Order: sequence, then C-alpha cells, then structure tokens
Amino acid sequence: MSAARLDSALATVIAALLRLLAHAPRSVRVWAGNRLGDLARLLVPRGRRVARTNIGLAFPELSPKQRRALLYRHFRQLGQAFVELGPLWFWPLPQSLDLIRSVRGGDAVDTALQQGKGVILFTAHLGAWEAAVQYIGQRWPVTVLYMPTRNPAINAQMVAGRGRSGARLLTKEGGIRGLLQTLQRGEVVGVLPDQNVDPREGVFAPFFGRPACTTPLLARLAQRRGSPVFGLFAYRLPAGRGFEIEIIPLPESFPCGDDALDAATMNAALESAIRQAPEQYWWVHRRYKDPAPGWDYPY
Repeated sequence: MSAARLDSALATVIAALLRLLAHAPRSVRVWAGNRLGDLARLLVPRGRRVARTNIGLAFPELSPKQRRALLYRHFRQLGQAFVELGPLWFWPLPQSLDLIRSVRGGDAVDTALQQGKGVILFTAHLGAWEAAVQYIGQRWPVTVLYMPTRNPAINAQMVAGRGRSGARLLTKEGGIRGLLQTLQRGEVVGVLPDQNVDPREGVFAPFFGRPACTTPLLARLAQRRGSPVFGLFAYRLPAGRGFEIEIIPLPESFPCGDDALDAATMNAALESAIRQAPEQYWWVHRRYKDPAPGWDYPY
C-alpha cells in the first residue's frame, strides 16, 4: 500500500473513532479519554520522558510524588483533548458551541476592534484550544495561523474541523502576509506562539525560569498596525462538562520594540495562564529543544 493510501486509511480510522465517541454518553467519553491517556503514557516513552523533564523544570518546588501525579493527570488530559474532537468537529455547530459554558473578556475585544487596527489573539497548547478556535470563528472575522500535520488527509480533516465556525486558516509558510492583510482589514488574527522556534527566527526569553527560544511574531505584527493584543485561553471543565474561556489584554506597553522584552512579556502571560491548569498544558513538546548559550540540552 502506498504512503498516500496509508495516510488516507489512518485519517479514515481516526475520523470514524471520533464520530463514534461523539455519539457516546459524556461519561463514556471521559472514561475513554482517561484510558487513551494512560495508554499513551505507557506506550510512548519519548513523550513521557519529555513531559517528565518539562514538569521537573517548570515546578522544581514539587516533590517527586507530586510531579508523578501531575504527569499522570497530564496524559489523561491529552486523552481528553483527543476525545473532545468528536463533539467539537462532528456535532452540529450550535451544539458544539454550547460546550463553551462561559466567556470572560470578550467585550474588551469588541471594543478594541472599534479602533480599526485589528486585534491579535494568542493562545497556548493549553486546555481546549480547538474549542477556542471554534469560538472565535463564530464571534469575529478571524484568520488563524497553524502548523500543518505531515499526513495530508488528517490535515484536511483538521482544517475542516477548525474552520467550520468561520475561521480562516493559514499555514506558516504562506500566512504572514495574510495575517498583515487581516489586520489591515480591521479583523482578528489568531496565533499559538508557545512552541520552540529555530534560533535563527526567534529570541530567548524566560519561560518557567528557563530561557526558551520564542517567536517575535506577535510583537512584530502588533507593531506594524498598532493592533491590541489579548491572550485567549480555553480551560477544560471537570468530568467533560465543557469549557470556559478567559481573554486577558497584554499591557499597553506591549510591544515596546525590543524583541527579547516583548517575548518575555508574552511568555509571562502564557506562564500565568498555564499555572491555572498545569495538567492541561502540552508538556510533551520539547519547549527547550534549542537551548540558550550556556544552558544545557535537557532532553
């Protein structure tokens, strides 16, 4: 079987599983998410090692027992993140949006848009970021920058699921100009700037007490148009009861024009949001893959 057929077959199986889970009772979805997370923790040693290392770096004050407990909860949250794609992508859209139980700070974005300079929303791989994309897509005209998967068939399903409430999706390779055009139209841009970037493209800024190679894109976009910037975070409620969204403005001094200082301001906002629900963050990502000069490679 060719690679393309294998990709297509895998995407079909995943979509079928998600559709099946979407029709299951809430208690079954929660149980399935926990079991999938447990399996991932046991069967993916590299991910377990990276997550354990990141948690140790981020929370040195925790005891070994507390770190292990956080690691277990984290993998179960990864399982929940997969299972909830069923309702988010395959339920009727109004029913999916009903999973968002509360939103704090949305009116501030409405007010900022009246300036005509567009608005930049950033989030992290935290909680239900898929729900966040769905929410902003139906509330504001928005263009979201995303990283495609290596499987074209899965990528097509992801784009369809994320964009079905109205969000336009752009890849990094072809999207920067599109983001600027979006801001010029006075619309909303969405980015996830919490992952490691190549040192040739990023700057080092503190993230949980350790320098992380961080994209300066957020500040540079804001500087081009004077666009207000907000963090938007969707937290997963217990027992599969849905999500709550919190929208927080960055200080008016952002951007200041110094890439490193601006990246530090953004990372501080991300860190504050993550600390509210640390088990829901994507600790399996190698955030310190490119260490700063004088720092060790932790993985």
